Amino acid sequence: MTTRRWFFPVFCLLLGLLMGVPVMARGEVVLGLALVGVMAGYATFLLLTRKRSETTAMLSGELGDERRRLNELRARGATANVLSMVVVGGFFVQIWRGEDPMPFALLGAVGGVAYVVALVYFSRRG
Repeated sequence: MTTRRWFFPVFCLLLGLLMGVPVMARGEVVLGLALVGVMAGYATFLLLTRKRSETTAMLSGELGDERRRLNELRARGATANVLSMVVVGGFFVQIWRGEDPMPFALLGAVGGVAYVVALVYFSRRG
């Protein structure tokens, strides 16, 4: 077993603790333990199934060949499109409801700026 194999499970547990400990400190111990448990379960599921499933292997960060890398890149693009639609949709829903649309506007602005910066960077990089 290599260190890389354990990176993802340890990272999931760390995220679970980062979510669960503050919730437990607020007095919601059951919810905090549930958050840690969900992340531990997710890490365990991926750790146990990544040898038998290409999808869980890729979710674990194992992008060995170019086909896996291309699939992961396509999944990122699809995710970015869905998130962009949700942010724009949330912005309009907040306007229509007469509520503050700024959280969605800020998310849209950050996404737009990140996209332009990445486009400039990768177009100059070659």
